Amino acid sequence: MIRRKLMPVLALVLAAVMLMAGTAFAKNEKITELDIPATLEDDAAEGTVNVYHWWTAGGEKDAIEAVIDGFEYYYPDSTAQSNAIPGGAGGAMVMKVKVLQQAGKSPEAFQAHPGQEIQPYLDGDMLFDLSEVWEYAGIHDRMIAGLDELCRASDGNYYIVPIGIHKTNTIFYSIEMFEEYGIEIPDEENITWDEFFDICDQFQAVLPEGKYAIDLGDRKGWAACQVFEDIMMGTDPQIYEDFINGKATAEQVQQVLDTFSKLMEYVAPDHAAREWYETAGRMVAGDYAMQIMGTWEQPLMTSLGWEYGKDYGIFNMPGTEGYYGMCIDGFVVPNDSSDVEGGVRWAYIVSQTDVQEDFSEVKESVSPYTDVEDYVYNDATLRFKEEMLSDDVTYYPSFTHGTALPWAASSDLQTRITDFSTSPDPDTARYAKMITDALTEAGVEGDWSIVK
Repeated sequence: MIRRKLMPVLALVLAAVMLMAGTAFAKNEKITELDIPATLEDDAAEGTVNVYHWWTAGGEKDAIEAVIDGFEYYYPDSTAQSNAIPGGAGGAMVMKVKVLQQAGKSPEAFQAHPGQEIQPYLDGDMLFDLSEVWEYAGIHDRMIAGLDELCRASDGNYYIVPIGIHKTNTIFYSIEMFEEYGIEIPDEENITWDEFFDICDQFQAVLPEGKYAIDLGDRKGWAACQVFEDIMMGTDPQIYEDFINGKATAEQVQQVLDTFSKLMEYVAPDHAAREWYETAGRMVAGDYAMQIMGTWEQPLMTSLGWEYGKDYGIFNMPGTEGYYGMCIDGFVVPNDSSDVEGGVRWAYIVSQTDVQEDFSEVKESVSPYTDVEDYVYNDATLRFKEEMLSDDVTYYPSFTHGTALPWAASSDLQTRITDFSTSPDPDTARYAKMITDALTEAGVEGDWSIVK
C-alpha cells in the first residue's frame, strides 16, 4: 500500500488568482458549517443542484445519469442538472470551475480527483469540508483499505467523496486482430518490454498500409501524459517514486523517454488528431491492434458492442506486474454556491450503496466501498477489483489524474509530453532536462513511498 507522511501544501494558480481577486470571486456568502444530519435527512428539500463532470464518452453519460436518478430518488423535490465539461483527467474542469467561481456561479458539486488536484481550491478556501458527511455515511468503515489516506487533504480533513476507481496501467487489445494476423496473445498479468516490442514488430511486419500496432488518441495532452506515466512505472518504480517526490534526475527521466521514443515507432503517425475514445472506435473498426489507456475505456467498449474476453482483452503495461495505478474519481462541494446544502446532499448520495451499485455497473468501475456486491461487476471489472484487493499488489497514485503532482506541474508536464510525442525525432536528453527543471521550478516536494 501507499504510505504518505505528508501531502505537500503548495500555493498554485487558482489560489494566487483568488488572493488577487479577493472577495470579488465569491458573490454568494460562504457557508462553512451545516447541521449535516438535518441537511441530509431533509428529503423534502427543493432546488436545482448543478453538477459538473467530464464524463462524455459512451457509457459514461449513462453512468452519471444513474447517479442523477439516485439523487432524485433520495430527494424527489430536488433536481440534479448534469453539466459535461469535455477534456478528461481533470484539467479542463479546473479552468472551468475557476471561471464559474470568478463569476459568482460556483457549481453545487463538481468532479475531481483527490490529492494535489484539489489543493488550489483549499488554498483559496473554496471547498466545503465533507468530513461530517464521511462520518454520517460511515465511509471510513465502508471504504476499501488504504483509500481514505489518498482522500485525506493536507489539513487532515475530507473534501471529496469518492465514487469510483479505475486502473491506469493497462493496454487494451483487439483479439480479432491478434488472431487474424497470427500473433500470440500475451500474458495479461506479466509482460516484459522485450515481449511487448516483439509483438509490435510482428504487427509492423504484416499489417497493411493504414493499420498500426498501436495508437494513442492524444489530441488532448493528458492521454500522452498517461502513456508517459505508464512507461515510467514500467521502466522502474523507483524512478516513479522519485518523480512524484520531486527528486528524479534528468538521467532517470531520459530512460523513460528513450522507451517512449521507441514506442512511437509503432504508433499511427496522426495519433494526435484523435481523442482517446475515437482511437477506441478505430480499434473496434480494425485499424489499430492496441491502445494504452486506463480501464475507464471499458464502458466505451461495451457501448461500441465489444465484449471483454471475446472481442477485446486487457493486459498490464509492460514491467508493472504487482502494481496498480490508482485513478479515483469523486465529487467536491464549493462553499460559495447558491445551494451548498444541495451540493452536500449530492456528495452524500454518491456514497450510498444502491447508487454505487447502479453507477458501478454502468461505469464498469470498481466501487471504493466494500458493501457493493460483486454481482454488479462484469468479468473485467471483477478481475481488477480482485487484483486491487490482493496482498501482492501495491497501489500507486496517478500524476496524470491529479493525485500525485500539483495541478500546475501536471499541466506543464502534459504540454511538454505532447510536444515530445508529436516531434519527429525528439532529443530525449533535452526533454528530460526540461521536465525535471520544470518540476523543480514548480516546487514539487512529495513524500510518497511506493517501491516494494
